[in-house]
Order: sequence, then structure tokens, then C-alpha cells
Amino acid sequence: MKIRTAALALLLTLTACGGRGPAQQPADAANTSGTTVEAVVRQDSCQDYEPSPGITKTAIKLGSSYPNSGPLASIGETNVGMNAYFEHLNEKGGINGRRIELIGKDDQYDPTRAAANINELLQRERVFAIVGVQSTTGAMSAWDTLARQCVPILESTISSASPQERAAHPNAIDGLLPYALEGYALGTHVAGNLAHKKVALIAQDGSFGKSVRSGIEKSLKEHGATLVATQTFQVTDPAVRSQVTTLKASGADALIVVAAGTKCPQIFDTVAGSGWKPAIATTFTCSNTTLMSLAKPGSVNGVISDAWVRQRVPGDAESDIFLAALKKHAPRVNAGSENVAIGWAQGQIIAEILTRSASLTRLDVINTALALKDVKVPMAADGLLLNTSATDTAPVESVRITVYDSATGRWRPAGKDDLIDMSGKLTEISR
Repeated sequence: MKIRTAALALLLTLTACGGRGPAQQPADAANTSGTTVEAVVRQDSCQDYEPSPGITKTAIKLGSSYPNSGPLASIGETNVGMNAYFEHLNEKGGINGRRIELIGKDDQYDPTRAAANINELLQRERVFAIVGVQSTTGAMSAWDTLARQCVPILESTISSASPQERAAHPNAIDGLLPYALEGYALGTHVAGNLAHKKVALIAQDGSFGKSVRSGIEKSLKEHGATLVATQTFQVTDPAVRSQVTTLKASGADALIVVAAGTKCPQIFDTVAGSGWKPAIATTFTCSNTTLMSLAKPGSVNGVISDAWVRQRVPGDAESDIFLAALKKHAPRVNAGSENVAIGWAQGQIIAEILTRSASLTRLDVINTALALKDVKVPMAADGLLLNTSATDTAPVESVRITVYDSATGRWRPAGKDDLIDMSGKLTEISR
């Protein structure tokens, strides 16, 4: 992502201004990477800066807030996958001999709870960084304060954040594909590759749905298609029958579903039960096989989605490591869940940042996170490289399109040309 406007440049300058480097690092913060990166964020811009709480000679303490109960609890499987990776990494020696300790707290997808959890993690648990917050509103509930204090927010959901908001929070590294880019990818496949020209949208109300919609509208316009009808819903709505009835009446031959949690199977089954048979594409937040299995097989067979993590199949080296680690460290989780694999991949990215950091100080970790260049982590889909910069806090800007096979309960690649590369397009698509 290349941010060129003067306003964004000014925001970043105000956030990362200053003339002196970080304070002298604590003795326990020494690392062995030897990596040198540009000091985008300097200590001058930090208030009440603490370099290395949670860092000892043997441990790195991280904290997370995520939904582990409530209607969106399936999202919490992401953190199960992340923790499983950290346990696997610890068995191999951790980060230069330091074990990663992940302390998680349930926020039920409530930003007020998330803010309280993050405060407790920082003040009482004394964690080094916040990682794996699995909602944009949850991450944003505390990110202003954490930006001022230069506390890293790594691999957390800030996916509906605007380019301006990202520029003002260079300490926050996105853990997902930005939602506007996901909408663009789904719209591109539906209107471009599949040639559907009348598209309907059902979306969760709020920043999540609005951000995805912005990308959908951009891609449909580029491919001569039209968004003929849009309906929204609240997570707490008991049913979506009225919304589906309205969308069906629009005459759309394709439907894009922007939802999460148990709303996903409810929407799929309601569409099938209405007798409407559009091509259906959905955000990755519905593609979790735990959720797909809750819908009737006929409701979800052939549903299209997107993925930035690899397909997990026995015989693939990374898949075998992943499946063995889950069996040992998280035996009760659904190993086929996309969320679990995403959490594993997020853990790999966090570990990559910590390993590369010249020292384990918060400033060095933030600046290292802003200097990823063509990084490949094992769980990422083939062809997907991670890049960040002083003006780019989204490592993932490409996806592969996938199709759900209800007979096997698995996702498969949509075809040979299923990679959609959107590198550098976030600012343009978010307009």
C-alpha cells in the first residue's frame, strides 16, 4: 500500500516524529538477530514509554482479547491456533531461547470488554505486546492509548480501518486481509471470472460490512456489474428471512454474504429454503468449516470464499506439522477450521517479527513489524508474500479464491488462476 496524500504523510509524521532513537535497552531485551531497520517510530512520540515489560531472559509475555463465548465464539478458534503454534515453537526453543507465554481473555466480541481486558493485560499481567485481538472494534477500543505509549498491537483485526487511521497508528499491524480488499477480491471473482452482472449483498451492520461493501462496489464497477440490492442485519437479529426475501425480489443472480459466527449458516439455509439459487460468495469469516458444517449440505455446496492460508492436506509438510501440533496441544479444536489455520499463521508472523527485531523493546518490535519485505511464512498460501512499510501496516494484500465441497467438508482452490493480488490498492479501493 503506497499512501501518497499529504494528509496521510502528515499524520504519520506527527505520530512518528522526533530526532533521537530509543532509550538504552534493558539487559534482558538483548536479541541475536543483528537486523537493522529504519526508526519509523521514535521514543520522542511515546508517552510513559516502557521498553520491555514482560521480557525476561527466558520468556516473552504476550496478551490477547478475543471472543471465547457468545454468538461469535467461533472466531476465538483463531487464538487456539495461535497458541498451538506458540507451544509448538516453544518445544523447538522459542525465540532465541525465550518461551512465548500467551495470556488470553474472553471479550465476547464486546469492545468495552476488550478495552478492559487490554488494560488488565498491560497493567496487571505486564505483557510486552497485545496480539490476536479478533475484532476491529475491540482493537480500536484501546489503540489510541497504545499508540501514544508505543505498545505493539501485532496481528490483530484492524481490517476495517481506513488508510488515515492506519497511518495514525503505526504500532498496529493487521492480522487479516483488509476488509475492503476482501470485498474487492470477491467482487472481482463474481463479476469478472464468473460474469454475474446483477449482484445482491447481505452484510452485518457496522464497520465490517461497510468496509467490505466499499471493495465490492469498486470491483463491480470495474467489471460492468451492478449492486442491485443491499440488506443489513444485527448479530442479535433472531432471523434474516425478511432480508433474504427482499434480496431475492431484486432479481440478482449472485449474492455476497458478509457475516460471522452462527449468522453464516442461518443465512445460507434461509437462502436455500427460499427457493432462490444465486451464486453465493462469502467472506472468510463464514468459511470456517465449523460454521459451514452447521448449514445443510445443499445450502453451502459450491459457496465461494477467499483464503490467505494454505490448504491443509496430509502429505504437505506444513500441514503435517500443523495437524500433529493441534493433536498434541489443542485436541478438541476442529483441525479443519480456517480460523485455526489463520491463528497458526498469525503466530508465525508474530514470531518472525520478534525473531527479526534487533532487541526486544517495544520500539524495535514496532519498527521491525513495519519493515517486512517479501516474507514467506509456512502456513501462507503459495505465492503469498508479506510486505509492510512505514505507510503500510497490512502484511496480507492477496488471496486465493476457494470453493466449498459439502461432500468432503473441505475447501478447494477455485482454479489455476485463483490468486488475486491487490498489493498497493488499499488506498484506492478504500476511497
